[in-house]
Amino acid sequence: MYHLWRKTAAVFLFSSLLALPAFAAEKAVSADVAEVAAVEVTGSRLAESTADVPAQTYVITREDIDNSAARDVQDVLSKVPGVNGLLNSASMAQSKGITVRGLNSEVLLLVDGIPYMGADYGVGADLGSPFDLRSIALTDVERIEVVKGAGSAIYGSNAAGGVINIITRKPSDKSSGSITLEGGNKEWFRGNVRGTVVLSNDLRVSAGYTRTQEGETRIRLADPASGLYDNALDYRGNDYYFGFTKGAWSFLGEVGDFKSSWNYTDTLYGGGTSENRQDNKYQRFTLNYADGVNMGRLYYHKNERTIYDTSGETNYDGNTFGATYNRKQEIGNLPFVFGMDFRSEKAEYFNHDNPWGNNQPYDNTRNEYAPYIETSIPIGSAAFDIGLRYEYWDLDNGEDAHEFLPRFSLNWANKNGLLYYATVGRYFSMPSFYQMFYSDAFGSWLPNPNLKPEKGWTYDIGVKDDAAKNPWSFNVFYMNMEDKINYHSDPVTWESQYINVDEYRAWGFEGQYKWNFHENWSYTQGLSYLHAEEKTGSSDWTRSNMPRWDISGILNFKKDPWNAELSAHYYGDRQLTNAVYDEEDIFIVNAAVSWKVDRTTIKLACVNLFDKEFYLNNNGYINPERRFILSATYEF
Repeated sequence: MYHLWRKTAAVFLFSSLLALPAFAAEKAVSADVAEVAAVEVTGSRLAESTADVPAQTYVITREDIDNSAARDVQDVLSKVPGVNGLLNSASMAQSKGITVRGLNSEVLLLVDGIPYMGADYGVGADLGSPFDLRSIALTDVERIEVVKGAGSAIYGSNAAGGVINIITRKPSDKSSGSITLEGGNKEWFRGNVRGTVVLSNDLRVSAGYTRTQEGETRIRLADPASGLYDNALDYRGNDYYFGFTKGAWSFLGEVGDFKSSWNYTDTLYGGGTSENRQDNKYQRFTLNYADGVNMGRLYYHKNERTIYDTSGETNYDGNTFGATYNRKQEIGNLPFVFGMDFRSEKAEYFNHDNPWGNNQPYDNTRNEYAPYIETSIPIGSAAFDIGLRYEYWDLDNGEDAHEFLPRFSLNWANKNGLLYYATVGRYFSMPSFYQMFYSDAFGSWLPNPNLKPEKGWTYDIGVKDDAAKNPWSFNVFYMNMEDKINYHSDPVTWESQYINVDEYRAWGFEGQYKWNFHENWSYTQGLSYLHAEEKTGSSDWTRSNMPRWDISGILNFKKDPWNAELSAHYYGDRQLTNAVYDEEDIFIVNAAVSWKVDRTTIKLACVNLFDKEFYLNNNGYINPERRFILSATYEF
């Protein structure tokens, strides 16, 4: 009864506060102001643009996406220094995630400012991401904002390595539409249709559909000695979206499904292959209100994943309902943002007809309550920014968790626009339901409902000038983590369990410089170095096997009707523990050229131009085979 009262109170609070706009603002808020207020800045609720956020920030626009050779959101994010999308990048058949500062499960993904994460992930190469980027159609993305460093004081759990905010495309200002068709080798096909209808001065409705297909593709080298490959066999995906905006109100709905299959080459038992299949469905619904002073949201996410392999049919279902409200207000002469987040997560796991008996299901719910506040205190020509958040998680089964999450930043902008900053932030990452409750019928894998959240501190010092003719930024960071979650197997009993045994620490630097050396030409240099180490129990520190160097160069040409991009990416200083695999550095080149006349755009893109093959880690993952993709877009 107590839990139900708290949930009801949180939703009632949100609903009541939505009535505040009638009297909250001291002056009337125009429709134009409401439109501007609807655009939030990732990493800060006080900043007016990412240039003001005291952290290493990157913005990828729709134009950047259209001019690149990217096939999906993972490809786009790999353009950002220190964001690594190499894992499972070869095809669409398997889940797609990324790493930031050497972390994958401790990275927070937002879709239009709302946390979008599942609760059924484990750890390691294939299980470690709390989100699957395949559930976000690249054709629906307007821009992507990436903010490095701890963001838990702003957004809560999982925001340790950084925060990625994917902003979807909204209805345009006039009735319009577009059709895109693209095809390529490996049976690649993508078709998209989208449109907007303006019904009145402030009411716009839009809808769209994307179909994506891919055929057989090598996904990894199964046996370096024999040269046998594992293969992605097939991928089929459908993505639908619909939404409207009316004044300060907006609604967005996104639903989709995608199916894939792949095989593993069995070299241990005399050859043969075992086929795996994966079926996925997702739903996202969001109702927003923003008037420049008050902002409120109601949202619902649902993800369903079914895997068919040698262990039978396994179902992972996750449901999330959330409500958030915040208000901007000056107290004295200080700007404040204060608000409240409520989130309810439900996860189900079940394995059908496993020949080895692994069929121990779970069905659990947990609720998050999180008040927060942000302010900025002027100190001469500098500013001292403070973010405070208290996070409380109420678990039906398991140990409740709570954490106080501060973030402090001292920043100063000189008269030329350079922003200097020093930021320290506390972060934490809640364990997933899979990590807490997964078990098997044999008792060899045990649940651990009392897993503690991972937590630590991040320290950043940097300078940036996003408004310069040649924008640039540079940042040095250090982070540490305690209670890191990993699976532990007893060598005698073979009993396995997720436990808090690991520690993690990392330091490095990141930077980017864009040189606009001609009215038609620009070159962007990205640089990231990561020295990451892990420690299990009382063992010594060992280095992470992620590449330490991440260096990219992007050359752009723009002169109507032509656009062209040539990008090169280098990943160096790698360490693999299995001597069978080559530690050769990774070097990948992509290219794209487009031609636009009137309403028609034609683009030819090539991924992995020189068709190079590299091992990523001890599992033998390789980068994509060379792809040629031709696309045509007509706007009406």
